[in-house]
Amino acid sequence: MDQTILQTLFLDNLEIPAELAKFCDTIPEYVQAEQAFKQASRELEACIGYERYEHFESIFTRHLACEVRASYLFGLGLRREILRGMTG
Repeated sequence: MDQTILQTLFLDNLEIPAELAKFCDTIPEYVQAEQAFKQASRELEACIGYERYEHFESIFTRHLACEVRASYLFGLGLRREILRGMTG
């Protein structure tokens, strides 16, 4: 499939973040985890200060994004192998 089409459908689609947020708000475990994270974040920031907390959160968020991307790509690879096994 054309890379430009995928980029337009998924990466350049400004509606996806809002729709994802609405979807996450329907998952009780997500809402609870988000609330717990926000509380822990406020507590940590109070202990170490705003600048150090922001630095930590930036690095941690980048790490999580890389891990999520790797998991996604790994899953795509597994699905591709499964489909090849089923068709070939």
